[in-house]
Amino acid sequence: MKKLKLLILITLILANFSCEKEEETSEPEIEVNETSIIPASTSGRPNNYLGCIEISSRITTIEVWDHGQIDGDIISIIANGNTIINQEVLDGPSNPITVDYDFTNNGFNYITLFAHNLGDIPPNTCTIAINGVQFVLEANLDANGSIDVIVTGYGVDCSDSGGGGSGGGGNGNDTGALIFYVNEDLGCGPINVNLEGVGSNTITGYYGSTPDCGASGGANFSDLDPGVYSYTASCSDTNWSGTVTIEADTCLKQLLLPGSGGGGGGTTGDVKFWINQDFGCGNISVNVSGVGSSTISGYFGSAPSCDNSSAGGNFNDLNPGNYNYDASCSGYTWQGSFTITENQCLQFQLTL
Repeated sequence: MKKLKLLILITLILANFSCEKEEETSEPEIEVNETSIIPASTSGRPNNYLGCIEISSRITTIEVWDHGQIDGDIISIIANGNTIINQEVLDGPSNPITVDYDFTNNGFNYITLFAHNLGDIPPNTCTIAINGVQFVLEANLDANGSIDVIVTGYGVDCSDSGGGGSGGGGNGNDTGALIFYVNEDLGCGPINVNLEGVGSNTITGYYGSTPDCGASGGANFSDLDPGVYSYTASCSDTNWSGTVTIEADTCLKQLLLPGSGGGGGGTTGDVKFWINQDFGCGNISVNVSGVGSSTISGYFGSAPSCDNSSAGGNFNDLNPGNYNYDASCSGYTWQGSFTITENQCLQFQLTL
């Protein structure tokens, strides 16, 4: 009987030890972020939102290389506040910088590109591949470039991100959004922008690259019904005027440049059609009625300027007025209209 009691006691002790051991070695619960956690700034520079990618696991291999021509870009990459690449010089895709990184959250995480120089060909750009999912990042010495990185399977995806999953910055319904901005200090103080029939807002800062709708420092107008709107803008010694065309679930980014109308210094305007990801449908043919055709052959991480002829989609020296367009690739078509004003650069994004 004593032996039996001793055996039972030993069994209970071992069982209790086993339970305690199991509790000690169990993995901590991983937080699920349901909204973007991109901070407003990193290392004293604003973080410009560039888009969103989705991955299936927190455990990743990240590769980074120079986008386009190798020109001596020096970068740091910050993931969820952790510097995972520190002041490295970028090489080409055959010799990427490679790091293993476990994202700390399910759902929303983020990546930020910090530029230490502009290389020989500004701005500083890189291609980042996270478990093979690629995105082009862009930054300069005034602003960083950030993307949402979403670990899927937890009730959120890129449709919940700041860019609505298409990088267009739309608001997910049948209205559109608009931001007026400048890309340098014009030296004339705050710029007051009035959108006819809507109201006024003020540009209080400038961006080194194209901001998303809602970004601080720009003159933002949201929940706009599709249609054509007239605008005026002014600061101490400069005036602008023109029209903008709003489409449903689209963010229109209107750059104001020195001189009347905010454009290129003439009586005509330009439009650049572009996409922010590979749609997997081949080249996109764009036709502007009465003007001609151009082919989009690549994509950008943020809105390109009208003088950037790479990847096509350019129509320059257009007379002010309304134009109809249609575009197509294998399996997708787009059509609509846009308005050109004097000296305007219209950056027109095609989204799925």
